[in-house]
Amino acid sequence: MLKLGATLAVTCVIAAGAIAGVNDAVKGTIAENNRKEAILKRQQVFPAAKEFEERVVDGRAVFVAKDAAGATLGLVVTFAPRGYAGPIGMTIGISPDGTVAGLAISKLDQTETPGLGVKITLAPFRDQFRGKNADAVRLKKDGGTVDAITAATISSRAVANGVREALTWYRKNFPQGLGGEPLG
Repeated sequence: MLKLGATLAVTCVIAAGAIAGVNDAVKGTIAENNRKEAILKRQQVFPAAKEFEERVVDGRAVFVAKDAAGATLGLVVTFAPRGYAGPIGMTIGISPDGTVAGLAISKLDQTETPGLGVKITLAPFRDQFRGKNADAVRLKKDGGTVDAITAATISSRAVANGVREALTWYRKNFPQGLGGEPLG
């Protein structure tokens, strides 16, 4: 019995050491891939942007999107509301007037039900947020303008709530908008 316990303990120590070694070996690659993915999402919500200037506002890292001439196109923020199966990571582009410029959700940012909830990552759902303000970003069944995905109401509502939360945060922190014009 003692020999079996010692053998098991040694095996566990070796396995734990191997896992720790692999983790250390790939940590940098994972961080670099996450950085590249974040850049791609910023480009997705502001395709015309040539530069993203990082800032910290109200304790949150944000990026000011600028075109080739240096003019401000809007702000990029990330939010992660709770969906049906866990948090849904979203990258939201907000125009200077406080409306949605774009929304990016990748399959890796969520664990919603395959075949149903995963449809939140598709353009037909995401694109309906573009141009909307916080008041309009609700599901139609909640009095808004967003069509929910059939059989994925919780996921659809989570995205709408996350986008509305981002727009509300923007309004609170930029009451004059990014261009100095008061928000309507």
